[in-house]
Amino acid sequence: MQSSIAHTVSPDPRLTYTPPLDIARAAARQALNEAPVLDSIGASSLALARAFGHICESLRQVLDALDAEDGRRA
Repeated sequence: MQSSIAHTVSPDPRLTYTPPLDIARAAARQALNEAPVLDSIGASSLALARAFGHICESLRQVLDALDAEDGRRA
């Protein structure tokens, strides 16, 4: 999974990967569990940006998976 902030904003939404909901949830939980490990005072700006990008990507995948699930039920 990409962790850069630039990767979270795709110019073409068809080019992004939408995982199954259970995988997206697990990845988001892992990203959130790892995020508090960073010390915002002692961490470099690159480490903070990487963590933020990872969380944004995980959130995007969860929302895309939920949208896909909604589409299957419609």
